[in-house]
Amino acid sequence: MPSILLVDDSGVARHAVAQRLRAAGFEVHEAASAAEARAVPLASLACAIVDVELDGDDGPTLAAELLAARPGLPVAFFTAGASSELVDRSRAHGPVFTKPELAPLLAWVRAVQPPPTK
Repeated sequence: MPSILLVDDSGVARHAVAQRLRAAGFEVHEAASAAEARAVPLASLACAIVDVELDGDDGPTLAAELLAARPGLPVAFFTAGASSELVDRSRAHGPVFTKPELAPLLAWVRAVQPPPTK
């Protein structure tokens, strides 16, 4: 089953989003940093959700790397208040959602990868 890459340096936020995605029937691969995300095999991913601001890195840069390695990978971002420059750079790669509102993000995930039927 394709999985969702979830990248957030906040353990609390990452856990909350991962829990909601799993409850919706998705398999989630969690990464606490851009370095961890870079180690994930991209072929098995349905999409990626990336925090705009990562400790020591940023989401748009990571997304560009992911897309260079796997063109066409659906990527979305979420933020609790990043700078407008980072948000604009993120939007060049995919939609940006606001924390903690998860419903729009989950709707996007369902649109790009419907959950498996049981």
